[in-house]
Amino acid sequence: MAQTHRQRSLRGQMTFIILLCWLLPMVLAAGALGGYLTLGLGRQSRRSIEEQFQLNLKMGADRVESAVEASRLPSYDPELREGWNQYRRDGNYALLYRRCYDLFNRLYQSDSRFRYAVVCLSDAPENRSITVVNGSSGLLSSQVRERWQEDLSAVTSLAAGLDTAVGFLERDGQVYLVRNLMGHDYRPIGVLALALDLPYYFEDLSLLRWASSVSVELGPGTALTVKGDAPPLPGDKTLEHSVRTRDFTLYGRAEADYSVLLAGFGAYRWVLGAMGLSLLLLLLFTFRFFRRRISQPIGALMDGAADIQRGQWGRQVACAAGSREFDYLTDSFNQMSAQLQTQFDCLYQEELARRDAQIKALQAHINPHFLNNTLESINWQARMSGDLQASRMIEALSTVLDAALDRKGMPEVPLSEEMRYVNAYLYIVTQRFGERLTVDIELPVELMECRVPRLILQPVIENAVEHGIRPGGEGRVALRGYLKERFLILEIENDGGLSAQDEEHIARLLSPDYDTAGEPSGNIGIANVNLRLRILYGPECGMSIFRGEGSAVVARLIVARADG
Repeated sequence: MAQTHRQRSLRGQMTFIILLCWLLPMVLAAGALGGYLTLGLGRQSRRSIEEQFQLNLKMGADRVESAVEASRLPSYDPELREGWNQYRRDGNYALLYRRCYDLFNRLYQSDSRFRYAVVCLSDAPENRSITVVNGSSGLLSSQVRERWQEDLSAVTSLAAGLDTAVGFLERDGQVYLVRNLMGHDYRPIGVLALALDLPYYFEDLSLLRWASSVSVELGPGTALTVKGDAPPLPGDKTLEHSVRTRDFTLYGRAEADYSVLLAGFGAYRWVLGAMGLSLLLLLLFTFRFFRRRISQPIGALMDGAADIQRGQWGRQVACAAGSREFDYLTDSFNQMSAQLQTQFDCLYQEELARRDAQIKALQAHINPHFLNNTLESINWQARMSGDLQASRMIEALSTVLDAALDRKGMPEVPLSEEMRYVNAYLYIVTQRFGERLTVDIELPVELMECRVPRLILQPVIENAVEHGIRPGGEGRVALRGYLKERFLILEIENDGGLSAQDEEHIARLLSPDYDTAGEPSGNIGIANVNLRLRILYGPECGMSIFRGEGSAVVARLIVARADG
């Protein structure tokens, strides 16, 4: 014990470790982390990034919308319709070509939103097309016509399903705005394809400094990467947004590059790295300390407590924690475990004796009113109907008395044997009440092997018969059973009804602390049943009485199954 007193307390050791090796690094780490959050993410938070991305995507959508409006201009120009109508009358394609070329050249040749415009007439789209090239695009007319021959089929296929709407088609990085040109009779004149100058529409998205890649989509099959080598992949760093207009929906996706946002904070990385290393070393040291001085002693005590819980009374623990607190706890645990072993041995023997005496005392209660009524019925039958009927009743009475005496000393019997006693009792009472009593028994065959306490049903059925038959009237008693999880449920129902006074009396009889010693013998039947079930199977089991449908009264017995 002298060595125990020389050891420093666990509280003192923990306080020293925390102040010297934990508090100072944590303060430095908190300061570095606070500066990192304030100077780095505070300047460009995810919310501001999302707002900027949504704004730039909206600007791109507005520019695309302006291109859609520009595609409607030929439909409102009478030059196109007049030239088409004249062409249909006289078939002069050269005149139609000249008038249409002048119109589309005026509309789109100097429009920086389009690289070129192509109109293919509906009667011969492969051979009759009008091409206008924007001079600032750097393209030659021959190049446009050569490319148009490759894209013509895809454009006309898309236009066939558009009617008066607009559509977008991507071909090798070039996006076409496609729409049908209609005459005054809403019959197609031709198909207008405007090659969009993509940098004009999405330049703001490509200039996002924090984005490593950006992609947009104007419809199915029109995905374009406007920044980066590949479209962004779904993930925590990816932002997604869409802008819906009357004619189209622009989808955008951007992948944020936080290394760009955190540029200039390289010094903090070294600081945080040094802090992380020191904290790691501190963590290893602290883990070793707590493992040897706290975890292992606590684990030994917990193992000992678990063994005691499993029934290993008197379990002794041996551990060297190096602190007087755990030495004291270990000595106290071992002393209490030894005392618990001694006390449990005494209590166990006392409990066995008490339960045996209490069960035998409870099983000895037999309602004298039942015996008197039975003897009276036997006497009446002997006088009125002859010896055969009296003999059967005497046999039934003998069966009931044999169960009550329990000559074999078996506290539990199969339900089939218990039903033999119940049937003997029911035979006697049906002779007494005649057709005034109706008995229904619904017990599945598979329940008959379940074990139940001896004479657990007869007192309850007797109570149901006595209360279920109204004076001068008739009555019904039903017995049914079923399995629920690990319990056997037996229910006895009568139609005698319950008054408020009856419910109060039943509540007193079924109370866990009810004492049958001072109760008249005629009132303790159901109390004995409830008490026997609770003693044998625990507080989850027992008896309850409650109202059923109409005037029905149900007594429910819950018995724990041995195989549950």
